[in-house]
This record gives sequence, C-alpha cells and structure tokens, in this order.
Amino acid sequence: MLMGKPRSHGFTLIEAMVVVAIVALVAVLAAPSLAAYSENAKVRAVAESFYASVQQARTEAIRTNQNVQLVLTTDAPTAANVNTSNTSGTAGNWIIRRASDASPPVYTFIEGKSLREGSNRGDGSSTVTLSAMSNGAALPAITFSSAGSTSLGASWAVNFGSSTAACAPNGSVRCLRVVVTVSGQIRACDPLAAAGDTRAC
Repeated sequence: MLMGKPRSHGFTLIEAMVVVAIVALVAVLAAPSLAAYSENAKVRAVAESFYASVQQARTEAIRTNQNVQLVLTTDAPTAANVNTSNTSGTAGNWIIRRASDASPPVYTFIEGKSLREGSNRGDGSSTVTLSAMSNGAALPAITFSSAGSTSLGASWAVNFGSSTAACAPNGSVRCLRVVVTVSGQIRACDPLAAAGDTRAC
C-alpha cells in the first residue's frame, strides 16, 4: 500500500507576513483614535475627581457649620501646605480646608488632590489642564458658607481640557466643566452639548 505524502501543518512565510502587515495597518489606523480616547478618559477622570472634591467641600461646610474652602494651589496638596497662599486659577493641585472664625482664619486640612493622580505618565506629570473663572476673571478658590452657598456670592466655572490637543469641535478632546452656582449647586457639564441636552452647561 502506498503511503501519501504527509500533510504539513502551520503557516507559510508569505501567510505570516500578510497577517503581520494587516495587524500593522490596523494598528496605524487605530492609533489616533486610541490616543484621543485615552486623553478623553484622563480629562473625564480629573473632572470627576474635582467634582467630588467640590461636593465634599460643600457637604463639610454644612456638616460643621463653618466656612470650607477649596483652593487651587501650586503647592503640594498636603496637610503641611494647608495655609498656602500660592494660589492660581490654573494650578494643578487643590486643597479642601475648613476655616475658623478667627481673624486671620486658622485652616484645618480636609483633603488634597492633584491633576497628576491617575495620569499614568512616567514623569508624574499630567496632560490635563484646568482653568477656574468667575464672571470672566480667574478665581483660584471658592468658599462655601455653613448654608452651603458660596460665601462671597460668586459663581465658579472650572474648565478641564488637555495640553496635547484642542477641545472639540476644533480638536479631538471632549472638554468638560464643573459649575458652582451662587446658591451652592454643583454640576458637571459638557460645554459642547446642545441646548436641551442634560449634559449641557
């Protein structure tokens, strides 16, 4: 009985090269979308963290019946820097602190956060940017009274974007905003959302 030639199993070199070429093409086409998705996720994560901090500051003011301030600072967001005066409407760190009734007030540290948290960058930096404004002027802090409203009658809008790309529709980043009204209402919104959309600012 004649034995047939044994069948070989596996891929030829040409088949393997075609597969590698297809995978490389898909990776090249998908890279910009993945980069935009990653940057949007970072912006959203920081905006959500900031939103939670503003909510915490207001809740603490009501709970303790004292003024509580959320301040944007260039100092490290630690208890050692609770008395910081290095504030900026574009600073990358924020501190929540309770103010006593003394003059000048004595501050008690509640919490500190940074834009760098969750950035996943080896150098510890962040591509997420923020800018805090009130009536068109930079405002580096907001203070909640014991009633939960803003103590100086100031509304606050904090915009979150990216240093790597422009906000949509001119760029690939979906920028976000956290708004605090004079009455102390806090909400996160999308400046690009159309009127009538629940995400609109």
